[in-house]
Amino acid sequence: TSKGKNNMNENDKEQEKKLETGNSFLQNKIVQMGIKILSYFAILSILFLLANIFETNKIIRGIIGLTFIFTTLFFLSENVKAINYKTLIVGFLFQLILALLLLLTQDFVGIFKAANDVFLALMEYAKKGINFLFASFVTGNLENPLINFTFIILPTIVFFGALIYFFYYIGLMELIIKAYAWIMMRVLGTSGAESVVASAKLFVGQTEAPLIIKPFLALLTRSEIFTVMSAGMATMAGGVMAAYVAMISPYIPTIAGHLLTAIILSVTASVYMSKTLIPETGDPVTRGDIKIKLEKPGTNLFEAITLGARDGMFLAFNVGAMLLAFISLIALLNDLVFNITSWLFTISPIKSINLLSFSFILKPFTFQDILSFITYPIAYLLGIPKHEAFLAANFISQKIVINEFVAYSNFAKTIAENPDVLSMQSKIILSYALAGFANFSSIGIQIGGIGALEPKIRPTIAQLGLRALIIGNLANFSSAVIAGTIMSHTNF
Repeated sequence: TSKGKNNMNENDKEQEKKLETGNSFLQNKIVQMGIKILSYFAILSILFLLANIFETNKIIRGIIGLTFIFTTLFFLSENVKAINYKTLIVGFLFQLILALLLLLTQDFVGIFKAANDVFLALMEYAKKGINFLFASFVTGNLENPLINFTFIILPTIVFFGALIYFFYYIGLMELIIKAYAWIMMRVLGTSGAESVVASAKLFVGQTEAPLIIKPFLALLTRSEIFTVMSAGMATMAGGVMAAYVAMISPYIPTIAGHLLTAIILSVTASVYMSKTLIPETGDPVTRGDIKIKLEKPGTNLFEAITLGARDGMFLAFNVGAMLLAFISLIALLNDLVFNITSWLFTISPIKSINLLSFSFILKPFTFQDILSFITYPIAYLLGIPKHEAFLAANFISQKIVINEFVAYSNFAKTIAENPDVLSMQSKIILSYALAGFANFSSIGIQIGGIGALEPKIRPTIAQLGLRALIIGNLANFSSAVIAGTIMSHTNF
């Protein structure tokens, strides 16, 4: 009996020790996380103060913006010790050199302008089809009631859908995708599968690009899956880009060239940033090379164009329905929040808050104002002037919470109504910062779209969705900061 009691006492002591060890480990983790969070916000506070001091110095503001982005990247990395710093440093330098070549070097600026002119010329061809469908038989012109988003902007998606399928069929897309994938594999050291998908994202959507590597999806490492997702979040498809050009080109004539540049810079950033957040610790099957052949859409050129027009039509309908739903819901939320806060401020004695050199007047606000307040620090750290940061934050928050289509349409509407409400510097930064699919609805799109291609990786996609959204936005922000820093107002 005494031996049994002793054994029970020893077991109890062992369990107590294990419990104490577990509690101690948990406490240490909580303390470490607390220190990490405090350090992060301390760095952000310092950056905020420096941005306030060097408000008008474009170079220093650019350095501050990049410091904010890379600080966030390291803060969120799940394994800092496993980061391949060669990929990170070379990737960033590659992005920076591409930006300098495309935006500053005389020969490449010529190419940039030519690409912009070609894209705008293609937009004019899209108008030929629009005029044929919607012009009056009496006057031969588009009547005023038809000059709107539905009849001018959405049909361009149909035209560019057909055009992209045409390029796919004749092999032009395959040539460009393979060439850029080869560059990425050699420069960044990424695997063949993730490089091909990232390169394909220069032209197609976030669920279409992974189709190219469908046979390899089940074999991808966790880091490769994350890179595929991040590249999808950081860029946008050619069809919807055409719609943004149609919306903004009347106010920013070179927007087509800038959006093309934004896609190239952001897809590069998404790769090295994803490898920083979730470093590669496995052994990719396609490391060093991948042999792929893009399937031609349709049995001949005419079927390819027909399929492209059909898919473009579906996309245009989806965009229209999504805009109708979201804009209506936002209006409802705006009125609801405004009415509630109007009542609250009538009974509140506090009318304003002064913090450092920032002054906030308390007045009734809307749902969009709440989102702007949350993203205001981001807009300011990206290099946007203090007095314009709140408006810019509104567009950035719309892009993240809703989607970039709503953000660009409101951006275009705002500068159309008041061209001077934003400085050219802010317009540069916003044009690049909004150029990506990184929003909450895209998480669901990737789970449903990529997960349907290979159900085995669906749980991983669901787990990594929020982090891919963060990388997509950080990639867009890095391109925005770089472009805003190196460009002058005269060549935008």
